[in-house]
Amino acid sequence: MASVPYTFDCDRASGFVMDPNAHKRVGYVTKLDGFGLTQSLAADLKVALPLSGGHALSYTGLPTAPAGAGGAAPALTASVVGVIEKWEWDGTVGGAIKIDFYCSQENAAQIKTLQQLALKTTNVKALGWWICDYDQETKAWYEAAYPKSAPAVTGIIAGKENPELNVDLTPVPARDGIDVFVYKVSIAVAPGANQQYALNLANSSTRSVAKSWGLIAGNLKPGIA
Repeated sequence: MASVPYTFDCDRASGFVMDPNAHKRVGYVTKLDGFGLTQSLAADLKVALPLSGGHALSYTGLPTAPAGAGGAAPALTASVVGVIEKWEWDGTVGGAIKIDFYCSQENAAQIKTLQQLALKTTNVKALGWWICDYDQETKAWYEAAYPKSAPAVTGIIAGKENPELNVDLTPVPARDGIDVFVYKVSIAVAPGANQQYALNLANSSTRSVAKSWGLIAGNLKPGIA
């Protein structure tokens, strides 16, 4: 059976500052650790989510807090590592998950330093993400993509000769008219040996699937496509 590829293009500007009159897909890197970092990258970006305060997330890796009362502003906020611009995966159990995201100068500088020194390890201790989209038919937001079986996955940076980890230290405005600058990071993570996770993927508020990423030798978990 042919694998189905998945690509989620997210709106960077809405990821930083949500327009209550728009319904753009947004995504966030919730955790990133490994490849020589002394600790997980800080979740130092506070963002507003397009969800009501009464919405309980299925994804457990994104702690949320009320944004305050009043107005049409989103009712939940969260602190994240980065704002996703693009998330893609070819759908195969061994295929790399590729993410382009924007983060703070501090986090970008940490990654850039490791990249310039040549990575001593390509092991990724933790990678978490959460993507939210709007269903025009049901007029509801839904969780489009996130690690389902654990808050974060582990793996290795793809590319043996040239690890797929890049940082652009050119400052980019988080959103037009806002004097906050962020920096682009691109990473591709392949599953490590004998590791398997279930990924939640959805294209509407009523249809989602759990897909297997990674493979445990001789053991495919039941119920995962």
